[in-house]
Amino acid sequence: MYLCLMMKARLFSVFLLVSLFYGSFSAVYGQSKTKVVNIPSVLEIEVIIPLSISKESNLSFGYASPGQGTGYVTLTATENPQRTASGVATLLPSPGAVYAGKFRVTGGPNASVNVTVPTWIHTLTHSSGSPSLNLELTTPSATLQLSPAGEAVFYVGGTVTMWWGQALGQYTGTFTVTVSYQ
Repeated sequence: MYLCLMMKARLFSVFLLVSLFYGSFSAVYGQSKTKVVNIPSVLEIEVIIPLSISKESNLSFGYASPGQGTGYVTLTATENPQRTASGVATLLPSPGAVYAGKFRVTGGPNASVNVTVPTWIHTLTHSSGSPSLNLELTTPSATLQLSPAGEAVFYVGGTVTMWWGQALGQYTGTFTVTVSYQ
């Protein structure tokens, strides 16, 4: 009987060993036949023309004079900008020196573009480096539609605040505009 049990155990070991290495015994490995299922998938990529921006003219308010108090000089953000004075500021003749900031954007044909002009108050510094003026920027639209050729132009204007006793001379500063596809 011992011999019979020994043979059965050995036979079972051989059976187990054969089933591990022989592929037709799927009970050990699970399913031996696989079913291939094709699932279509879509690949998408959109290659776009990068946006570029170039400055065509600086923002220039021309000549103005402060009065006794606070005065403002405003320049519209258009191709032919209009200057106005309010408060106690006075406009002075400025032949050829008044320009709205002009920027040209190029990109994909007929694309919609976001324009970001900083809305905080910018500081304009006197040519001597010490006194300053405040500038608040404006632009007519936050979005542009590029032409079929992939171009558009936008303008930046603003309002300068002056005070009584303001140092006479030229004031300058910088600002950054940003464009992105919508």
